[in-house]
Amino acid sequence: MRSTRAVEASADSADRYIEGFTVGRADRLRSHCVDAIRGLGYRAWDRRSHIVITGGPFRPPGATLGFTTIAREARRVGEDAWPGLVADIVGQLIESALAAPPHLDREELRRQIFPRFSAPGRIPEARLAEDYSYARWVGDMPLLLAVRHSQASAFIADIHLSKAGGAEAAWEAAEANLFEAGLGELTVYASPSGANVLVCESEHPRQAAWLAYPGRLMDVLGLEIGPRGVLFCAPAHRILGIHVLGPRATVEDAQSVLNLAAILGEDEIAPLTQELFWWRPGHPVLPVSPEGVIEGISAFDTIDG
Repeated sequence: MRSTRAVEASADSADRYIEGFTVGRADRLRSHCVDAIRGLGYRAWDRRSHIVITGGPFRPPGATLGFTTIAREARRVGEDAWPGLVADIVGQLIESALAAPPHLDREELRRQIFPRFSAPGRIPEARLAEDYSYARWVGDMPLLLAVRHSQASAFIADIHLSKAGGAEAAWEAAEANLFEAGLGELTVYASPSGANVLVCESEHPRQAAWLAYPGRLMDVLGLEIGPRGVLFCAPAHRILGIHVLGPRATVEDAQSVLNLAAILGEDEIAPLTQELFWWRPGHPVLPVSPEGVIEGISAFDTIDG
């Protein structure tokens, strides 16, 4: 009886390694972390204050997984949601750890790095601030830096930036790589309302990142943007749609861009967003609704006199 009561008391006492958790809850959280790591094909060793990951590219003494981000997010949900939550975060953290493979030296990393969006809400804002403080926001989407790894994209975390020469140098290299690669295949789609949407489609996930450089994109395409600006859709990382707003633009025209985005993104392996974006020279890229953009255009027309 004493032994049982001692165990129960111990399980309800504060965990010495994960702040704000009892020993019992902390043990269950650590167990989910171990399961998530092993589910990805790696070996996991619970050291109480952290987990050691070995196997694959993680050679002895292995990589270290801390609990700061995982514990913070776990506090916000019930325990029944922990398995899925932990699996997502562990997958992202391991993906980040693989983003700058050891076999890439500084010059190789700089040649391969490119800008890539993260889908809205995919990475919690707290983790963005903690692990990707260099991120740039375009509309409501964070633009990060990435490399291709084993036919997938892996985001580069703050800890990897020094290998690319620092944040500024990494951005310069990524942008240069994006511009040098150019655009993918161009196709014009005509909507029932008569609006023409130019779609840039590539097999590389950097394509949608051109949304962050609208002025440069218009120069490359040779498009002249009038005072009403241009609409964008980015249904997938490899697809970017463009519609230049003319003097007779309607809500139906704007809606047709969203309709096309829904069609193009339906079967995509790496979808991005079903939002509509607006831009014109001198203004930032903004997420908009079809009605809002037409109403907003009228306001801009009045302001510009």
